[in-house]
Amino acid sequence: MILINNHIKKLIFFCAVAIAAAVILTTCTSNRQWDDTEANVTVTIDTKTRFQYVRGFGGMDVGWGNFPRTTAQETELLFNPNTGLGLNILRIMIMPWNTDINITMNTLTTGARPDYYENVKIVNRHGGYVLASPWTPPAIWKSNNLNTTQNNGRLLKEHYQDYANYLRAFALNMYQNGAPIYAVSIQNEPNYEVDYDGCLWSPQEMRDFFLQVGRFTEGVRGFGGGRQIPSVLTMNGESANHPNINDAALDNPQSRAVIDLIGRHTYGNRLNRYAKALEHPTAPREVWMTENNMNSGNAAGYPNDSTWNYVWKILNDIDLSIRLNDESAYIWWAAKRFYSLIGDGQWGTTEGEILPRGYAVSHYAKFAKETFRVALFADGQTKDGANVTSRNFNGMSDNVDGVAARATAFVSPNGRTITVVMFTPTTTDGTGGTDLGNVRIQLPDSFNIRNASAIRTSEGSFAQPEEIQIGADRSSAVVSMPRGHILSVRFTR
Repeated sequence: MILINNHIKKLIFFCAVAIAAAVILTTCTSNRQWDDTEANVTVTIDTKTRFQYVRGFGGMDVGWGNFPRTTAQETELLFNPNTGLGLNILRIMIMPWNTDINITMNTLTTGARPDYYENVKIVNRHGGYVLASPWTPPAIWKSNNLNTTQNNGRLLKEHYQDYANYLRAFALNMYQNGAPIYAVSIQNEPNYEVDYDGCLWSPQEMRDFFLQVGRFTEGVRGFGGGRQIPSVLTMNGESANHPNINDAALDNPQSRAVIDLIGRHTYGNRLNRYAKALEHPTAPREVWMTENNMNSGNAAGYPNDSTWNYVWKILNDIDLSIRLNDESAYIWWAAKRFYSLIGDGQWGTTEGEILPRGYAVSHYAKFAKETFRVALFADGQTKDGANVTSRNFNGMSDNVDGVAARATAFVSPNGRTITVVMFTPTTTDGTGGTDLGNVRIQLPDSFNIRNASAIRTSEGSFAQPEEIQIGADRSSAVVSMPRGHILSVRFTR
């Protein structure tokens, strides 16, 4: 009976997505017009003020044997934009088991991760991006010389080129197996001491590595965004917490020139816009948030992590990353886990079933990827009677448990489509939050709405298509935003 119910849930979700796709093609003349007096709050979108390019949203496929295997079918569920969640970034592990990467890959793909290549192929077929990250170089090249990849250590300078060749060989192996990747980083969390696979780097060591090895992926063809690229892109060591470990490499023109992307993790330092990468006058770099994870931390709380009221933690975190840090990508740790996007069969979840957090992240994945973030302003009075300003509407702190209403606007590169992702969070027990009432979305006067569609998610009701009420000026619309709702709206002219 459980399996039947799960299949029915997925079928309902897929049907809702298909209906939503059909709604996009419906002309705005089929939408009801509304009276301006109906609105409690107005959000005004300024497409002339553009911020960062938002490349996308995704999850991690962990290669360690103590994590659940993500099957090709589950990857399809995560990344298919029509019948799945619509993610477009997959982060994978580069394993350190042998200095010959081909031996390592054969061990991995004939053992615990038989779907490794196929999962990458699925992401590529759906026009996505794959980032490959190593947790450590092979043990023999490290300073601790313990014949183990664990317990930190450092990459010895005399092995910089060996390690660059290893990463290049990995990228080539992926290409030769029909699963080319978009980018490769040199290290997961080079500034964080661990008792598992890890390696420490100083800022100067990362700078000197790039100065010595240069663009080590040159000529190894990659793939991303639905097309082949001449060479796999390179990423710095993906810093834990504060990103300033990358300062030395970015301050040097030669090392900066061979670093394509900046990766960082926001665990202990969420609200930290990395201006040094973003604002260089001639060589700005996209900043990717490549790992974060929030769970209850103990067995007593684990069953809560897959419940509806815990979606607000991850949505608030995405909002901080994209709206306040100007980051271009958001990747959640372990796409398949009881605290993640699909269940792994533990702590009350069903293996392979979409979790509330999955539906929540899907709003951003379906409506905000491959866009530019643009300015959004808010004013009015909520249905609860509270005055609204742009600041108190969105909140400006790094509190992932905040209950301020949130909204972010995005425009497609060609300017034809504007999307808005809105949510009204509550506390984890379902109390608090804001009932915004009716929200007027005001687009630029020159934006003549031709098509409009929306998806709404609330407790027990996921991915439901919704009719949009278009204003008589054909450049505005009204939506209802009670507390505890997520709503994404797409307008096309």
